[in-house]
Amino acid sequence: MSHTVITIAREYGSGGREVGVKVSERLGIPFYDKELLKLVAEKGDLNEDFLRANEERPPQFLAPSFGRTMLETFYQPSFSDTIFVEQSKIIKGIAQQGPCVIVGRCADYILKDDAFKIYIYAGMDYKIQHKHLVAPEKENYSDEEMIKYIKNIEKQRAKYYEHYTGYKKGLASNYDLCIRTDLVGTGGAVELIVKAWEELK
Repeated sequence: MSHTVITIAREYGSGGREVGVKVSERLGIPFYDKELLKLVAEKGDLNEDFLRANEERPPQFLAPSFGRTMLETFYQPSFSDTIFVEQSKIIKGIAQQGPCVIVGRCADYILKDDAFKIYIYAGMDYKIQHKHLVAPEKENYSDEEMIKYIKNIEKQRAKYYEHYTGYKKGLASNYDLCIRTDLVGTGGAVELIVKAWEELK
């Protein structure tokens, strides 16, 4: 297996992005998350705000009762499809340039055997506290409102991942290393990933 890229899939609120940033800093390699949207916007001459509003969302049109032939005949690519296709091309191009860290965007599936695949997750109490800290725009949310918000985002991301990969999001067998940040913290997660990465080299 050629581990040229570290991909980090995460539960919303688990600190996965923070872990990714710190891992890239420790290893001295590029980090990509929202930066991918800018690259997609530049390449496709698209509005970055529009992409941000529509990324990691499943297509609105889903027709499981249609046969494949009928679906292919009548289905027109959604904005989500277009974003996914363009983002996939960029992710593959980035991976060819050398080691880096990519958060989300189905990168673990897109790169498959060319990535060291990490999954970051945590208990709800931790996710509530973390989002209160890193999402100042939600500072007035009660814990109950934050739980609803977290679950809604995670539901959208799970549907997106499952739609484009055919796999269940968060299934341990799809990853090389699963880390629970409410047990080891984001710092502990960074240490585990860096140590494992160095062992693979």
